[in-house]
Amino acid sequence: MDRSKLIGKGIGIGALAIVGFLFFVYAFQYIWNITIPEVFGLNTLTYTQALCLLIISRILFGGFGFRWANSGKNKFWKERVKMKMQNMSLEEREEFKRKLSQKCKEW
Repeated sequence: MDRSKLIGKGIGIGALAIVGFLFFVYAFQYIWNITIPEVFGLNTLTYTQALCLLIISRILFGGFGFRWANSGKNKFWKERVKMKMQNMSLEEREEFKRKLSQKCKEW
């Protein structure tokens, strides 16, 4: 594939991503405006307010998925635990699982 086709394809994908994001903001605004004011008695949102609210929620909660961005890091830790557990006896594995389960419950 020559360079100009590759650049054109990249621009097309970028434009599609932007249009998709703008539609997502509009859908969020629409769902908010038909639900939240009626249920909780709050005001309706403008498009800009909906965009800002989504950005704030992303900053605070780190949402919207994008789990593929961390897949390499998760794979590293899974492999590390797997290697550690291979060298353990059956009793040590059970104890490790119990401690890990206990730590996860504390979170």
